[in-house]
Amino acid sequence: MNAKELTSKIITTLSAATNKDKAIGMKAYMKDQYDYLGLTAPVRKELFKFLWSAYKDDIEAQWRETVIILWDKNYREYQYIAMDIIRKIEKKLVVDDLPIIEKLIVEKSWWDTVDFLASHGVGTILKRNKNLLSDTVERYINSDNMWLQRTALIFQLFYKEKTDAHLLAALIDKTIGSKEFFINKASGWALRQYSRVNPQFVAGYLDLQSQNLAPLTVREASKYL
Repeated sequence: MNAKELTSKIITTLSAATNKDKAIGMKAYMKDQYDYLGLTAPVRKELFKFLWSAYKDDIEAQWRETVIILWDKNYREYQYIAMDIIRKIEKKLVVDDLPIIEKLIVEKSWWDTVDFLASHGVGTILKRNKNLLSDTVERYINSDNMWLQRTALIFQLFYKEKTDAHLLAALIDKTIGSKEFFINKASGWALRQYSRVNPQFVAGYLDLQSQNLAPLTVREASKYL
């Protein structure tokens, strides 16, 4: 089965479960950014469980093309299913997949997709290819795309004690003065997450920079201190 045929089966399966009443509320919750079929998370997870069971081999073989096709579709659930696929094959991601993940980050961008792609896509690839890490995130943080900047700040979310703390601090420093909610929130989130394993570093960084950081960043970063 090729990617177009596979995607057609995915779309047919999801479309059959459309709930127009729920779609209205879901669209409103997401600030009217995208249209929805109205599939709640539990419903979507059950549908994906069926799809994975029925077409696992085809999905694994055609995941790149399938994800790209799904990303171009109008309803947000198709992007969510694309992310469900990426989560399943996450351990198989390689350097050559980085341009695909970047493409998804900058297209149809909102926190509900970018945060997953940053931590489970970019984060996974760079953790295994540290020689690319510095140049890649420098490119992101210096770009004009807010979502790539956010990616640079949060790609280490699940690195725990393997987080490059000095890189994180340097990246946050580059965003000082930003008025973007999603940037300042990401900076605080990244610091808060790292404070779980190294509260001393985060406390020290805040002591040094709290007067310069956005209040939102400081509030988020301080939650576990």
